[in-house]
Amino acid sequence: MKTSLIIISTLLVLSVFVPFMLFIYNGVKNTVSIKKQANALIKSKGLVYDPQEIWRKNFIGITNNNTILTYIKFSSEKPSVVSDINLNEIKQCSIIKNHNNGANKSLFLKSLDLEFVYKSSARPNLIIAFFNIDDDLTEDFELQRIEKWHKLIVNAISVQQALKIAS
Repeated sequence: MKTSLIIISTLLVLSVFVPFMLFIYNGVKNTVSIKKQANALIKSKGLVYDPQEIWRKNFIGITNNNTILTYIKFSSEKPSVVSDINLNEIKQCSIIKNHNNGANKSLFLKSLDLEFVYKSSARPNLIIAFFNIDDDLTEDFELQRIEKWHKLIVNAISVQQALKIAS
């Protein structure tokens, strides 16, 4: 009687904890894979990024001299999307928040984007998506992340403009 109770208890405990361990293992494996892919692309460019961040399937970084912002979006269906933005050509950067009305008149976040406005009016504005409800079902501190990077980019743009004025 005691051995059957121990076996059933062990199976019950394993059936609860094994799925959690598998989810954690797969998440860590995917994160390591994205980091390896990002590092391979960064090394091929030969640039050194001081503020940089990898989250989900995205990489963003600004070079040490605050001249180039690189954004990489990894995708399993198509090749990675790499955007190298020369901050010398950027006039301003702004955050675009889109909300939708949910049940019970509650607002939920639909998308978060960074919009870059070029100094030259001939070039169209560039939009980088940080969060989209169609791609990611849950928000993972994207609002804090986009505000942090907006501040870093605005500071880098102002440093570039101050250097031009000083010279």
